[in-house]
Amino acid sequence: MIKVLRITGKFVVSVLALLIILQPGCKPKEPEEIPITTESQEARELFLEGRHLIEFQHIGKAEELFGQAIEKDPEFALAWLFKAFVSAETKDFQDALKKAVSLAPDASEAEQKLIAAAQAFYGENDRIKANGIYQELAEMLPNDVRVHWYLGRSYNGRDMTEQALAAWEKGLTLDKNFAPIHQDMGYLYQEEEDYAKAEESFQEYLRLAPNEPNAPDCLADLYRKMGKFDNAIEHYKQAVEMDSTFEMSRYKAATTLFFQGKYEEGRKGLQELMEARAELSHKVYDMAGIGRSYIYEGDFAKALEATDKVIEMGQELGLPEEASFAHIVKCAIYCELKDYDAAEASLTDCLDFLEKADLVAYYKDNQKARATFWKAWVAKERQDFESALSVAEEYKAELEEIGNPNLMKFHSWLLASIALAQGDHAKADELFTQTDMDMAFFLYYHGLAKEKGGDMEGAKELYKKVANWNVDGIWYSFVRQKAIDKL
Repeated sequence: MIKVLRITGKFVVSVLALLIILQPGCKPKEPEEIPITTESQEARELFLEGRHLIEFQHIGKAEELFGQAIEKDPEFALAWLFKAFVSAETKDFQDALKKAVSLAPDASEAEQKLIAAAQAFYGENDRIKANGIYQELAEMLPNDVRVHWYLGRSYNGRDMTEQALAAWEKGLTLDKNFAPIHQDMGYLYQEEEDYAKAEESFQEYLRLAPNEPNAPDCLADLYRKMGKFDNAIEHYKQAVEMDSTFEMSRYKAATTLFFQGKYEEGRKGLQELMEARAELSHKVYDMAGIGRSYIYEGDFAKALEATDKVIEMGQELGLPEEASFAHIVKCAIYCELKDYDAAEASLTDCLDFLEKADLVAYYKDNQKARATFWKAWVAKERQDFESALSVAEEYKAELEEIGNPNLMKFHSWLLASIALAQGDHAKADELFTQTDMDMAFFLYYHGLAKEKGGDMEGAKELYKKVANWNVDGIWYSFVRQKAIDKL
């Protein structure tokens, strides 16, 4: 899951509307912000309202408004683009993006760039190209706060922290009250573990948007990361009290209970949310959360049952990327059970599924690469190091073909894990240290390398960091309790 921001897994963007004012006898005034090309004033107003909602994470409500805007003007390119970003089902997302691309030639140059960036990111799985288009857009419209926000997000998605902050700070010089930038800066500081700055950013976001449930939700995320679980749940509940349809906070409140060892209570919360979901496809995420709870708990048999259900639901409810990913999760679970034949069979199922699925390059290429990673991992677990290293080179070639420099660190981490299994703890430690560690799963194995190499103090420091990582996610679920047990 790249960091890409959408409850349903798609990348959310925001643009600002401005009519090009034509004055008789004068040249058209150059827009300072991205124009919106539509012949329908009603469609424009619906779009603007939907854009505001999407900026504050009201995804379902925004999807409805973008659909209404398209009804008013079926040739409205930006409405199709934004509809893609909030579509609950993968086919709807891909169809809407394709439609936006087809309509782009009749839109303004700035709109064309925005659509081209999305196509580069998803259709071509090329983050570098997409980022370059955003840079061009920022040069074209240097006074558009949303363009700088979007550019910052693009940099952040490439782990280019300094450039992301610079873009956002530029945006705030244009409009210091643009709340979404304060939100994103908060999350960046949170990832950097600068909790004081993160809280300052989130508090400013709350000040600017006191009636938005996303504001207490952001603070709750920070408090959960800091290990203040009761405080986090309190803030998630505040968000739901502000808007009972704000399902994201209900989801997070339930999963936070896992960190307190309240697995049954958390699963009950997810089950209740699943039954109340207005959007059927979102039920897949609740079931995935239930499966993840069993991994946290160490009950791999039940985790497999839930993951099989995710595969079934993903196929039925229009999320094939979730179904294919669940096969990879099954592989990891089988590795925990040391059933390597079943692990390999899960990878075969994943690749067979991907071969038949109609998915854009972003999903298909990244998922295939993940399967190759785990193929090497299974070989490593079997102690077949020759095969593991050979597949690791295949994995490297796939990453190079994808062309996302951020992913190359996974190849280093894979080689480090193989070295660890071979007993070369010094080499493993060196390889783990070569890149910044931003994933708790590998941080745990780095701890193992230090422990087996005799550096108990260094190992405990890493185990403590993993134990207190407190960011819910599938790969974290495999190592959290292991790290706690080491302390």
